[in-house]
Amino acid sequence: MRSTAEQKLIIAYGGRTLVVKAFAGCGKTWTLVAYANAHPNRRILYLAYNRAIRDEGAQKFPPNVICKTSHQLAWPQFGRLYDHKLGKIRLTDAAELLETRKWADVRESIAVLNAFLASADSEVMLPHVAAALDQETYETCGEAHIDKLMANAARLWEAMIDVEHSLPCQHDAYLKLYQLSKPVLDYDVILFDEAQDSNPVTAALVAGQQARKIFVGDQWQQIYRWRGAENALDQQVEAGADVMYLTNSFRFGPMIAGVANAILRQQGETRPLVGLGPRDKVMTSLPFGCGHYTVLNRTVMGVLMTAIDAVLAGKMVYWVGGIEAYQLADLEDVHALKSNRHGDIRNKRLFRPFGDFGTFVEAAEESKDAEMNRLVRITKEHHDIPRLVADLRDHTTDDPAAADIVVSTAHKAKGLEWDVVLLQDDFPDIFDTEKVTPEQRKDELNLLYVANTRARKVLVINPITQLVIMKSHAEMRRERASA
Repeated sequence: MRSTAEQKLIIAYGGRTLVVKAFAGCGKTWTLVAYANAHPNRRILYLAYNRAIRDEGAQKFPPNVICKTSHQLAWPQFGRLYDHKLGKIRLTDAAELLETRKWADVRESIAVLNAFLASADSEVMLPHVAAALDQETYETCGEAHIDKLMANAARLWEAMIDVEHSLPCQHDAYLKLYQLSKPVLDYDVILFDEAQDSNPVTAALVAGQQARKIFVGDQWQQIYRWRGAENALDQQVEAGADVMYLTNSFRFGPMIAGVANAILRQQGETRPLVGLGPRDKVMTSLPFGCGHYTVLNRTVMGVLMTAIDAVLAGKMVYWVGGIEAYQLADLEDVHALKSNRHGDIRNKRLFRPFGDFGTFVEAAEESKDAEMNRLVRITKEHHDIPRLVADLRDHTTDDPAAADIVVSTAHKAKGLEWDVVLLQDDFPDIFDTEKVTPEQRKDELNLLYVANTRARKVLVINPITQLVIMKSHAEMRRERASA
């Protein structure tokens, strides 16, 4: 593949800090590999968003490039110290430490802790409470409650980083310890991928280095703002970084690019995405005889329902991220709790505080914990959970090529691509102003853009995508008429 004019400018860059704004499928990884090949005497760090991207990069980059995730950077000095207690902190873990069964308070305390972990700050402060709570709760809960949440979060943090304490240590905790130690990275160049969704901890770590820095990403693929991610691209632009663009997509052709541009128009983007990939189609239903395709849902519940329907039809399923990432083990435990078979519960730590199913339901409702409420809903809707889970596992394959259908949330699909992609209808109506705030609308449009641009050849759009297309086309007609 020959370099485009846009790519040549990036490959030849010799300044201090560069921001590359790359649309979906526009060859940003290929461009970074070409940059590394053009600078063989430079010691380069490729900082990947996750392990899968890191592994892919390790196969593509030349020997002068070290590929790591931020957590891998932190592991030797800090992460390995917590190897015996790594895990996600659960509602019940926090409640036991804080010695309370006020589940709403526990959930809010964990949210404040997570906001702190995602920040570049050295201690729990008021902005972390503001980030953790919705605006109405924050404005009405009172100073005493805010102080209590900050104290609870600080208490959880201290227990989490205590190697001898039983409270699980989340991966972001040892990453934060690494960032606070202000390490010096011995590289000439740092390539920071997916910078639009960077953890502020990682962004601060990179920004503090003396090496040449190239921040790469697509601001319209920022889909993790809800868990504290920040757009490091715009932050660097505001700080005076040079800016270049990648706008030619080789993943798909003009039809799918047209859908992407309709979504981007609703975000105010005026620079067009150009589809230069294979011949493509946009449809409203699967083509006849389609034997292998991917289904993207907005929610985990939606993925489970898609998989259940596929299994009932006798199809083999590949789960992006693995089947266990979709809480099947917890689902079996909740069913055992509901059936009063406490001896069959495997995750004793999670379910110890609940004497019966009713108590679990009350905690789920009071805390508004999404995972707990999802488990309750499925358990109530399906009476024979063991049979359901067994059928799902029996019809699961670890080889995507052997599957009839690939299932995933739109979030987990980020960075992946398939020939045929179908979007399910569990994406929210982003134009319903009573249910969706302006900020939520931006986030949902980003997620819709990510989902639609996973397809290479055939994209089956859902109702909300159709509505976005019609709205954007109507706006363009009005603009032409008034010109």
